[in-house]
Amino acid sequence: MKKRWLATAACVALAATSILAGCNSGSGNSNSGGGASSGGSGKTVELEILISDDTLEGGAMAAVVAKFNEEFKDKGIQAKMNEIAYADMQTQIQNRAAVNQLPAIVKLSNFDNYVDYVLPLDDSNLKQEDFLRDGTRNGKFMATSVNNTAVGMIINKTAFDNAGVSYPLKEEDRWTWEEFEAAVKEVVEKNDNVNTGLVIDHSQQRINTILYSFGMQIFDPADNTRLAFRSDDTKRGLEFILNMYKDGGISKASVGVGTENAQDVFKTGTVAAHFAGNWVMNDYAENIKDFEWCPVLMPYETEVATCLGGNWLYAMDGTGVEKEAIQFLEWFYQPENYTLYCSTGNYLPGTLGINPEYTVEGLDIFNMEINASITQPQDDTAVSNLHSGEDWGNAVRDAMDRAIAGEMDADGIMDYVIKEQLSALSGVHE
Repeated sequence: MKKRWLATAACVALAATSILAGCNSGSGNSNSGGGASSGGSGKTVELEILISDDTLEGGAMAAVVAKFNEEFKDKGIQAKMNEIAYADMQTQIQNRAAVNQLPAIVKLSNFDNYVDYVLPLDDSNLKQEDFLRDGTRNGKFMATSVNNTAVGMIINKTAFDNAGVSYPLKEEDRWTWEEFEAAVKEVVEKNDNVNTGLVIDHSQQRINTILYSFGMQIFDPADNTRLAFRSDDTKRGLEFILNMYKDGGISKASVGVGTENAQDVFKTGTVAAHFAGNWVMNDYAENIKDFEWCPVLMPYETEVATCLGGNWLYAMDGTGVEKEAIQFLEWFYQPENYTLYCSTGNYLPGTLGINPEYTVEGLDIFNMEINASITQPQDDTAVSNLHSGEDWGNAVRDAMDRAIAGEMDADGIMDYVIKEQLSALSGVHE
């Protein structure tokens, strides 16, 4: 079975914020990246880490920062988290850059929109080849993949067990998409309270993952200026998805044609499977009480594929504390410290060789998906590396919505996507 690692960029929400909203004060110099204060025989550099959602995700960074501060309390460096709303992150960074008030370190799902402010890591002991997602831009190693997200399949285990339908937890048992479709149909037929085979998040990343498993590529691997979305493989994948909607196998409401949210619908127990991301696991572990659920290995057609997303951790340039920021990053990725971070937050590691102890059962399935897909080069790194800051939007998702509504077919989807790509990406051709 040919296997491939495929990654897509996560989207960043934007919202207005005041120029110093949530910033630490009293830093002692004009740049809030680090403050110097007298202490003992010298000065202590304070590293501001700008972050969001750490409280909601178990306080993983807070736990690591506490460990760092204990170890470095006599070495002149201390870290301090500045946790703000996710929607305010990018705007705050851009506004603070304008007045030389950048934080020392940032954790965020995006850095392309302000890559000129990011400190290259080429002179550190961190190396791009140790990370699962590519943080190089313009030939420079810029950002580390601090925690990954992966797309996967979560099933209503109770419904599958009641129907006597098996599900794959080992590679040799992995479904084809045809076998998966037959399985969820049988589960619906044999459970009175289950009326839908599959719900899918309203996400281009989820749709692309299915298409990748059929062999779709965005760029020609032999020519990263040639758009390759239009192909027989892509068309077969699109037609499979559309036929599942026509047959009622996928809820139309789950992809934006209706008003329901796929995650909320799955929690009702009326759905056989949810094609989702690993980030739903904490919610399901806490809030699903009426039935058992579990992640399983995803179906494939010609490829085993998952789409990676997640957050980056990087230092900012021009803060005056660049040396100390890199020292924090180098310490952070030492196996003991990084394992603590991933275990506390129930995160999929951004590097190989880390084995977290998860409190949410089943997360290891997502790591299995990543490992099964990583033996081939990334086919679509041109999206990030060659087209940093260029955005062709959610053309696949938007066209799929229209196709589900009967406005176009698979060929129409490919026409629309190629048109959007040609318009948004520089130097490309079909």
